[in-house]
Amino acid sequence: MTSVAPKVGPRPVRAPRGTELSCKGWQQEAALRMLMNNLDPDVAEDPDHLIVYGGT
Repeated sequence: MTSVAPKVGPRPVRAPRGTELSCKGWQQEAALRMLMNNLDPDVAEDPDHLIVYGGT
């Protein structure tokens, strides 16, 4: 019997917005949001390649 694994691809990461906390405090929340913003397609320049801003 042959089993085929389901195709698993990258899933989009969305950074939380607003004033609701998903961490214990704002310092932890700030660090989490900075990391998540690097992967958020609405924020990062090229999240698939971790290019988050352009330079000149």
